Amino acid sequence: MTAPSTFADAWHAWLRYRACGQRPLRLSTLADYESIYRCHLGPHLGDVPLAEIDGTAIAGLVVTLSATGMRPKRLANVLVPVRACLRWHHRMGAFGRDPTPWFDASAPLADERRILTIEQVEQLIAAIPAFYRPLVTFAAYTGVRLGELRALTWTDVDLDARTARIDKTYYRNRLQRSTKSGYDRTVPIPAHVADTLRAWRDVCPSAEDGPLFPNKSGRLLDADTFRASVWRPAVRSAGLPPNVRIHDLRHTSASLYLQHGATVREVMDIHGWRQMQTALRYLHTADTLNAAADRLSAARDAALG
Repeated sequence: MTAPSTFADAWHAWLRYRACGQRPLRLSTLADYESIYRCHLGPHLGDVPLAEIDGTAIAGLVVTLSATGMRPKRLANVLVPVRACLRWHHRMGAFGRDPTPWFDASAPLADERRILTIEQVEQLIAAIPAFYRPLVTFAAYTGVRLGELRALTWTDVDLDARTARIDKTYYRNRLQRSTKSGYDRTVPIPAHVADTLRAWRDVCPSAEDGPLFPNKSGRLLDADTFRASVWRPAVRSAGLPPNVRIHDLRHTSASLYLQHGATVREVMDIHGWRQMQTALRYLHTADTLNAAADRLSAARDAALG
């Protein structure tokens, strides 16, 4: 592999490396990164000599993309592979400066992730049409991603043991035999969710080896249709903020587990996270901090008799 002379050279060399090895990027991630380069990075940075890439160049990219109307979250997603690419070349000795300070890499706070209370979750479930309530109930109390929910079949679920095997996902209606993080896992099913699934099994239109949460015809659930015709109307009807997403149920699940006694290690295993920092984002929400303060007051009252 020759030393890269331009950002384009550096990008393609990094992407070839990340497509192989012990922890290769998933095909969906590779496709996203290729699209990001084709639409945003190549036109602005592709021909720039690698030696001229610095913090000012990254800031210029941010300003240029922002001027096109790109939203902050999308912009952050564009910058993630840029940072990873430059850091890799820095570690490999092909890029002389550590690019880390050029990027805003801090994660959003947990309370900015639209975490729902149990009361809000139940209001939302009540607003969901009855056919789709098992799906939303399962998502809220297990933290399984929507693509993984769509890929679940009845054979993946053991209602006696109250567990579900998560080892595949759907990405743009293409089944992938791995999860988003690349780590398969077995998630526990809370007792009340298992009861919901037992009742659901009697009326579910799919076959025994078919989708656990199909559409009304028993076939694969279409994510976009579900969001438009089921999710958004229910969010409005439940009186929740209109920007609450299906993925926020995953954030909610993590937070609720931590609030009710689960350890960080348990939350990591349930949600398929390998980085402790990911789980720690949910540890100190406003509710848990208030609960800690309440416990302190209770201890003070007990000490004073």
